[in-house]
Amino acid sequence: MIGEWMQAVTGSLFWEYRSILLFGLATNFSVFFLSAVLAVGMGLVACLARLSPLPSLRWCGAFYAELFRNTPEYVLLVWVHFVPPLLLTVLLHTRVNFSPLFSAVVALGLASSGYFTETFRAGILSIPRGHVEAARSTGLSGVLTLRWVILPQAVRKMLPEALNQFISLLKSTTLVSLIAVPDLMYQVAMITQEQMRPMPLYSGAAIIYFVIILTLSALVRKISEGWRAVGRV
Repeated sequence: MIGEWMQAVTGSLFWEYRSILLFGLATNFSVFFLSAVLAVGMGLVACLARLSPLPSLRWCGAFYAELFRNTPEYVLLVWVHFVPPLLLTVLLHTRVNFSPLFSAVVALGLASSGYFTETFRAGILSIPRGHVEAARSTGLSGVLTLRWVILPQAVRKMLPEALNQFISLLKSTTLVSLIAVPDLMYQVAMITQEQMRPMPLYSGAAIIYFVIILTLSALVRKISEGWRAVGRV
C-alpha cells in the first residue's frame, strides 16, 4: 500500500514537472559529452607526453595524470569555478566569472583525463614492438605509424576500460549541482523547495539515475564480453 502511494505521488510530481526535469537530465548529458571530449583529448596528449623519449615531457605527463587522478571531483569543481576567475580578476584588473556549465565541463574533463591518460598508455604499450618496427620499415613516419598502426590496435584493446570510465564520468555529473549547474539534481532541489515533498522527488531522481546507469553498465558489459569472446581484447 505504501509502495503504491509512493509510486503514485512520485509519478504525478515528475509528470507535472516533466519538462523542467527533462531539461535537467539533458544538462547532465550535455556536461557528460563535453567533458568526455575534453577528457579524451587531454588524456591522449598527456599519454603521448608520458611515452615521449624526452624525460621532461615524461615527467610532465606523469605529473598531469597523478594530479588529476588523485584530486576529488568535488574539490576540482569548486576550485575551477572560484579560484581561476579570482586570479584572472586580480591579473587583468577586471571582473572575470566562469559560467557554472563551463566550470563543470572543465573540472570533470580534467578529472577524467587523468584516468584516460593511463588507459591510453596501457593500450599503446600493449601493441607488440614488432608491429611498430614493421610500420617504420615501410617508410611511415612516427605520426603516421601512430595514426594507422598503433592507435587502431590500441583502441580495440582499451575499449572496455574506456567505456567503464565513460560511465564513471556520467556518474560524476550528478555533482555539478554543487556549483548551480541546472542539472536534474539542481531542478529537483528547486522543486523540492517549492513543493516541500523531498521524498518522492529525490527518490524519483535516484530511480532515474539507477535505471540509466544500470542500462549503460549492462550494455558495456555485453560489448566487452563480445569482444573478448572473439579474442580481440
